[in-house]
Amino acid sequence: KGLRSFEDILVPDSSYDDIDEVYLKKYLQMVGYSRSPREYLLQNKNFAKEKAGEIRLSVAAILLFGKNPQQFFPRARVRFIRYEGTEEKFGTEMNVIKDVIFEGRILEQIRQAVAYIQTQIKERTYLTKCGIFTTELEYPEFVRTVLVVNALTHRDYSIRGTEIQIKMFDDHLVVESPGNLPSQVKIDKIRNAHFARNSHIAEYLKDYKYVKDF
Repeated sequence: KGLRSFEDILVPDSSYDDIDEVYLKKYLQMVGYSRSPREYLLQNKNFAKEKAGEIRLSVAAILLFGKNPQQFFPRARVRFIRYEGTEEKFGTEMNVIKDVIFEGRILEQIRQAVAYIQTQIKERTYLTKCGIFTTELEYPEFVRTVLVVNALTHRDYSIRGTEIQIKMFDDHLVVESPGNLPSQVKIDKIRNAHFARNSHIAEYLKDYKYVKDF
C-alpha cells in the first residue's frame, strides 16, 4: 500500500507555480475537461491540496504536469547506455559507446526514449521469396515502446538514488526499472497478475493510448 500511494504524497515546497499550465491545458482539452487547470488538480486524483491558501502538489502531478520534475526528483529520468559487445564491462575495460539521458515529464521521456532507441537499432533489408524487398527491425516498434512505457509507468518513484536504465548490447536489450515487484505480483505469477503501482500515472498514459490497463 505504501508503494502504491507514493504518487499521492504531497511534495514540500511545491506550489501551483510549478505546474506547466499550458501543457496541462492541452491535456484537459484532449480529455474534454471544461473547468480550469487549478480546479482539475484540486478535484481529481489527489493531484493537489490547498491549505491556508497554499497549494501543494502530489508526486504524480509534478511528474506528469510539472515545469521541471527533476527539480524535485533529479533521478526521475531515463538513461540510455549503449555497450560495445555482449556484456557490461567496467574500469579500464569500460565499453560504453553511447550514454544519453532523457528528462522532463513522463510523457516526454517516453517519446524521447522510444525515438532515440529507433536510431540505435539495426535494420536488415533482404529480398523475399515473393521478389519484394522487405526491411526487418532488430526490435519491433511495439516491443521497444512497451518496454519503455512499462518502466516509466510502474517504477518505484520513492527510490530517488537511481534512474531507469536502458542498456543496449550487440545481441540483447535490458531495461532496469527501480523497485521490487508490487503487491501480489510474483515471479511465478507475473504473466497473469495485474497491479498498477502508480494508478494515476497509468490512467494518464492510458489517455494517450500508451497503456491498456489490462
